[in-house]
Amino acid sequence: MSPPAAAKSLTTAATLFPGPGRTTNTTSSANDSASFRFVVDGTVRTLSSQSTPGNAPIRGLLFVPSLDVKDSCNNLTAPFIPPNVTRHSDVDRFRFQTIGLAPWVNAECAESFIDASQRVGSDALVFFLPASNNTKPPPAEDSTWSLRDGGDWKNRNILPVYAIPGPAGVTLMNQLAWYSGNTSHAYNSHNASASVTGRSDTRLLSLIDFERDQGKMPSLWGFILAILGTILVLSMIVLLCYQLVQKRRRERLQRRIESGEADMEMLGLHLMKVPQEILDTLPIYTYPDWSALGDTPESNDKSSLRSKEVQECTEEKEETDTDPDAITEDEARDDKEESQEKEEPGDEQSSGDANNSPSAPSRSSSINTCAKGRPPKLKRLSHSQTTCAICLEDFVPHESTVRELTCSHIFHVECIDASLTRNSCLCPMCKKSVFPPGYYPVPISNRIVHRDFMMRRANSA
Repeated sequence: MSPPAAAKSLTTAATLFPGPGRTTNTTSSANDSASFRFVVDGTVRTLSSQSTPGNAPIRGLLFVPSLDVKDSCNNLTAPFIPPNVTRHSDVDRFRFQTIGLAPWVNAECAESFIDASQRVGSDALVFFLPASNNTKPPPAEDSTWSLRDGGDWKNRNILPVYAIPGPAGVTLMNQLAWYSGNTSHAYNSHNASASVTGRSDTRLLSLIDFERDQGKMPSLWGFILAILGTILVLSMIVLLCYQLVQKRRRERLQRRIESGEADMEMLGLHLMKVPQEILDTLPIYTYPDWSALGDTPESNDKSSLRSKEVQECTEEKEETDTDPDAITEDEARDDKEESQEKEEPGDEQSSGDANNSPSAPSRSSSINTCAKGRPPKLKRLSHSQTTCAICLEDFVPHESTVRELTCSHIFHVECIDASLTRNSCLCPMCKKSVFPPGYYPVPISNRIVHRDFMMRRANSA
């Protein structure tokens, strides 16, 4: 349950009662000749909120509590309370809620007025400081309102207690003296020309209103915070689910990359650069003289050279078909020679030139291929390029140093190294990646995963 709201205003108006009996909400206010209306707005201080009826206004007939005849506070408060002021006996016969009004002179008198209001069953009690100004009274924690009990009186009370400025209390005291008897007394006091017929009484009806927004704002803010909290929690759940889905997609894509199923170029591999450790695995050698690689006049005719190798391969295969053990020995020896050729490509070429047998490496390669039952293939220069596709300069036999890519295209070392390390990992001619299968130089990002997902979705459609 929310705590009672603080009092906001005190409104007092003269009300005409037809006579003794139960007063209802339909009781009309006094006419203009005997009217009185006084509003204290924004300067009402709540001293004790005990027994406050929630945030509903407190309504009651205003009166001054009567102290015991032997109480010394009668003499102390006499200057601030007129002799003919409205007492509880003047309003009790109307059987309506009541609100007490009393001056705060000292702690003893204040406690006497509180006890007197509780005895008669008043719904609230309003104090005023006679010597104060029109400003809002001091806070409830101020020593002005102390009864020398550490503030326990605020919790012991069975009725709410409020305070208004001194001038407002004096005004209400004077009006309680005018509206303490019947209507003719009040009329004659305010307007001598007024005439009254019948018996009727006028009393001051007061209404204490509360800060209505104070009780609603916490609920409104609580509702807003609840909505924001729900949105935040849902956002976090959605984000977590998205991250889990993306993680699984990255893992699946990684497996597809490792198995060679993913199209690396379509996934954006052309944006990747080749690291030095991959670049070092690509062979480098001196560009040979193609005219010395074949016995036919067509020095650059690769097909003629391959035909010759095929014939040599066939003859060699016929010789070794009848001896499986010999084939095995030849395979082992040729494999060893092949591994040596890969480790020292430059020395191999130099040795071939020094012994004036340029066709020896090719023949050895062909024999090795035939021994293994595979079709013959040149180890290098499978495209027999004569020009670097990057700088468009011709290769100079025995002088130009070239690097061969995994796709068998050759380029000047300085040209292809700059292209691979600065621009792209793809061959400038055939656009094939130089990375080994299953290799990816950077972590797989969500953008690549999304691209792969959209590609597979489009293919499935």
